[in-house]
Amino acid sequence: MTIAYVTTGAWGTGTGAPNTASQVDGNFYDVDQRIVALNADLADGKRIDSVTYTDTSMTFHFTDGTTQTIPLPIATITYVGQWTNSTPYTRGQMISARGIGMFQVLVDHVTPALPAAFNPNVTDGSGNPLYSYWMPLYDVNYDAAIFVPGTAQRTAGEVLFQAVAGRTMQLVSGDAHAHAYLDVGIASGTSIILSIQKNRVEIGTVTFAVGGLDAGGGKVGAFNIPTTVQFAEGDTYALRVTQSDNAAPSGLSVTLPFLRTDI
Repeated sequence: MTIAYVTTGAWGTGTGAPNTASQVDGNFYDVDQRIVALNADLADGKRIDSVTYTDTSMTFHFTDGTTQTIPLPIATITYVGQWTNSTPYTRGQMISARGIGMFQVLVDHVTPALPAAFNPNVTDGSGNPLYSYWMPLYDVNYDAAIFVPGTAQRTAGEVLFQAVAGRTMQLVSGDAHAHAYLDVGIASGTSIILSIQKNRVEIGTVTFAVGGLDAGGGKVGAFNIPTTVQFAEGDTYALRVTQSDNAAPSGLSVTLPFLRTDI
């Protein structure tokens, strides 16, 4: 179809008279069809049709039938121990803060020197947090179960039991979860007193008083641990006799309720 012009110019020769209604409609229709033809000649292009995922990658499926797979990064998280002063940490490492919990390091940094304490809400110079809280950290029992067969009688100062700490740990003050028992208690005579020692220095006592035996003839001991004591790996802990002058009591069992402090 040809466009009908009224005037003559660069667009062509005009009719010199106003267009009729059918000529106006025809002009619009002609332009419309040219636009439709242009659109039909355009290529469809390459577009994303769908996306699929696996644990390690994502795949783009395109409208032309091709695909592209992109590997996904895998976070590597490494536990590096308790938070310490003047220590460099890098993003992705995990640290523990005793009594608080486990944290992921978000920004490379060096911790402040002593006596600065761990601050879970500390930020870098731009306001970005250095740590992300992961989970609470509960006390981890590291009980030492001790059994000494036979008579409990020893010379004062003689060792009944001794071991070496395999972890950093602590013995908490008081008598919670601490247990001592003589299979054969003291029917008469004097009390048995045992010294609880760290590296040969007394940190507490266990006392078995005379009488008050249970139905089987045994006796429960009483603990006195006045203060919480920290043990480093390699420290010794021992039971030494302070007082014991009766050969009858025997079958000593003691549980020292240590808590691990290396996590």
